[in-house]
Amino acid sequence: MTELKSSAARQYSPNSAQASDSSYPIYVIVGTGPVGVRCAQKLLEFCDEAQIVIYGAETESPYNRVKLSQYLSRHVDRDELDNPILGKSDHRLAEYIDREIISIDRVKKIVTDAAGNRQPYTKLILATGSNPSIPRIPGAELPSVYPFRSLRNTNDLIALREQHADICVIGAGALGLEAATALKTPKNTVTLQSRGKLLSGLLGEEGEEFLKSSLAALGVQLKVGSTLQLIEQDEDKSRLVFEGDETLSVDAIVLCTGIQPEVSLAQQSGLNIDRGVVVNEWMQTSDPDIYAVGECAEFDRKVYQLVRPGYEQAESCCSHIRRDHGGEILERPYTGSYTDIQLKIAHIPCAIMGDVASENLQQHEGLESHVFRNRFKGIYRRLFVREGRILGAVYIGSWDEANSLRQAVAQEEKVSAHALKQFSDEGRLFGQQASNSIKNFPDSYLVCQCNSVSKGELCKAISEGKRTLNELQQATTAGSVCGSCRPLMAELLDAPVPNLVMRHAKGILVTSVISLLLITLSFLMPSPPVSDTVQTGQFWEKLWYDNFWKQVTGYTILVLCLFTAALSVRKRWNKLALGHMDHWRYAHSLIGVVAVATLAVHTGFRMGQNLNLALMLVFLGVTATGSLVGVFMARNHHWTDLKLREHRKWWSRVHYALLWALPVLLAYHILAVYYF
Repeated sequence: MTELKSSAARQYSPNSAQASDSSYPIYVIVGTGPVGVRCAQKLLEFCDEAQIVIYGAETESPYNRVKLSQYLSRHVDRDELDNPILGKSDHRLAEYIDREIISIDRVKKIVTDAAGNRQPYTKLILATGSNPSIPRIPGAELPSVYPFRSLRNTNDLIALREQHADICVIGAGALGLEAATALKTPKNTVTLQSRGKLLSGLLGEEGEEFLKSSLAALGVQLKVGSTLQLIEQDEDKSRLVFEGDETLSVDAIVLCTGIQPEVSLAQQSGLNIDRGVVVNEWMQTSDPDIYAVGECAEFDRKVYQLVRPGYEQAESCCSHIRRDHGGEILERPYTGSYTDIQLKIAHIPCAIMGDVASENLQQHEGLESHVFRNRFKGIYRRLFVREGRILGAVYIGSWDEANSLRQAVAQEEKVSAHALKQFSDEGRLFGQQASNSIKNFPDSYLVCQCNSVSKGELCKAISEGKRTLNELQQATTAGSVCGSCRPLMAELLDAPVPNLVMRHAKGILVTSVISLLLITLSFLMPSPPVSDTVQTGQFWEKLWYDNFWKQVTGYTILVLCLFTAALSVRKRWNKLALGHMDHWRYAHSLIGVVAVATLAVHTGFRMGQNLNLALMLVFLGVTATGSLVGVFMARNHHWTDLKLREHRKWWSRVHYALLWALPVLLAYHILAVYYF
């Protein structure tokens, strides 16, 4: 735990219960999730004289729960989940980890943790978040059934993936879709089950078909429209029984079936509870000294399940607390939040902006729908417009105008008939790409939608010396939630945009193309003639015909082949976790191009006959298919075309099939050279 340093702070440590003698306010926060951490940061910023105490029930230090899907899919490392309280070294802050608060004495204004320690408070903020919603079906409590909510849950799922377990993901919301694609490996089957439509039907029928095609290309099987009746254990497998007695046997089941606000502490304290803790526009509960924010709070009969509304609630809540102790109000009262759904299914962006539920759209008279589709690239975009204003949008596939579109939908901006025609024809709404540079946008433009950080705030931080992405993030909190605005931040910094899909993508692309060119030359170039005189061509003929140099180049190729096999060992042997997988891929591609060049020296571009011809064709086939896979992987985040992803899968299978023949032919070739 963090010890309180000042004498006043020690006087009001958790074992003290005398709040009434305090000469300064003590603000206690229950919950170390992203919203609780934001409250602590804002109170430290707003209130110079207050003591801030924050309690977390989990054993881990504060982490960013929003990025758990990215962590599961290996798009971020573990240390990128850390979400420390900015200003943590401040002597006014006390942070307690693995200290669950179990009771609130509203009369004495004291909270008590599970160990019996008591902490007085002047104001109390409940940021207890939510729990996974477990469906009421027989077998949901079996050990093979896993929720997906916390860091511990995520580590359990990573272990399942490394075991190549066959998995069924229950629930086709954003979390279920991201989990299903993240858990898929070449050696397991993943089934996504939902009794309703994908993303609750918000994509529309055509959009859902695009999404289903994307999931199928990624190898995820779909079971949509079937109602799960029960789960039962069948020896070492779990069997799911659906309506109509249809069954499915898997190793594990992952529940992504929604959340329930964590209100038990508030309920036992006698606060007003409906679905969540009922709050007013300043996030006050039925007790004016207790506030509730985030997923546990219910405002205007709504419980928001996204982090951005929680941050907006934290601003209003902390501003109100500041007012009560002599400060001015910095924020407006909370009036509700604009929400949208953003997710990344493997590398495929998908978003739903605005209120696009069909029953709500039907209430708007004169509503127009404009669609752009490109099946070859796997792109689907749809706009909802009424009286020249954008009310909502959905899209699948990358869209470089996404940030501008999000702001346009949130503000219901007007759009011209010319822009709508351009959208229907080209898929672009805001003109040419050159005009979309973040540097050309006004300072008021919101770069980070999650934390409401404008371009002007980022530029100010840059002018104050924040010259890296991490420094800019720590100074402004931009990019600390979902990370989708980091490329825009990098553009402001004139820094290279980080490859969020695969490291060394450019290097892998270059080496793969070089390998393909060398292989093409080996088929097109004529065999070099043997020199008629000893006066010329001695150097190359020594390499091609001299027994010593033939052995040097031959064994070099053999050693290089063994090195390339290390990638296969690294992928399949879980204990060999040295280095990031992308580093191994890059080394694999470099060794491949060196092997092809050495083969050219070894053979002189001669294809040979009989066994040598077979060995040459197999070797070139292995290298060519591997290079094609390298090209597809390097461009994976640019090419969202479903057919191209299918090609990558197909070429990978041909690559693996040829690899089985290569060692046999190599061994026989070496034996023939020395034995015969």
